[in-house]
Amino acid sequence: MDKKKFKNYFIDEDEGIISSIYDKIELSKKIDGIVYTDIFLPPQIWSKLIEIEAELGVLVEVKGLSMESKKKMTAFKSYYSEDRIDFPSKLIVVKTNSKFENLEHRHYLAGILSTGIKREKLGDLIVEDKTCYTIVFDGLFEFLKLNLLSIGRSKVEIEEIGDKEIPQYKFEVKEYLINSYRLDVIVSALISGSRNEALKMINSSQVMVNYRLKTNKSLTVKEGDVISIRRYGKHIFTGSEGETKKGKIKGKFKKYI
Repeated sequence: MDKKKFKNYFIDEDEGIISSIYDKIELSKKIDGIVYTDIFLPPQIWSKLIEIEAELGVLVEVKGLSMESKKKMTAFKSYYSEDRIDFPSKLIVVKTNSKFENLEHRHYLAGILSTGIKREKLGDLIVEDKTCYTIVFDGLFEFLKLNLLSIGRSKVEIEEIGDKEIPQYKFEVKEYLINSYRLDVIVSALISGSRNEALKMINSSQVMVNYRLKTNKSLTVKEGDVISIRRYGKHIFTGSEGETKKGKIKGKFKKYI
């Protein structure tokens, strides 16, 4: 597959990232070996790579914090390589025993990013019982141990763990009455605000659908779409439960907690 055709599969994505991925695919074929992405890719990219694997002419494998994770590192393996795929990553926990602060997902993420690590170098985060679980590149593990000593007023410790220790994602399931599947209608329901408030958030780039910023208020939200709203969290639209007698749609959503 030539580069132009490859890019056409990812028209809405960052051109620099897509070009880098193509180059890594070509390198894996050139050296008859395995090449890994140097960032965790969002689902709309890695899932498409798996879908077009046969056209790419390489084997494609992915790894994230867990099977359900959204952000994943990707490996490209030549058909002629006999090497085993061994992702250059570590599963880690960030622990705190603080009795005074209840650290949440946003606190852990902000703490990790404050060390200078870029978001794309970090996988998903799961927070449970004052512990944050995540996945990072090998070289960042020791860096975090040396540089992330506290979050807010809470001292933290960082350890490597095995994949069997990763907890399941937790969701809060809610049902909202909506007039349509338009993005502005959905956002208005999820923030429990007015349509004007929803429009302001959409227009000011505070809303993402499937990890892409969206400013089209009329965009149709489909089952399985992930809607991320700044300060209001991440939600998955799981479908409709029918309609009320007055014609309102019973929209069902799962919110990451």
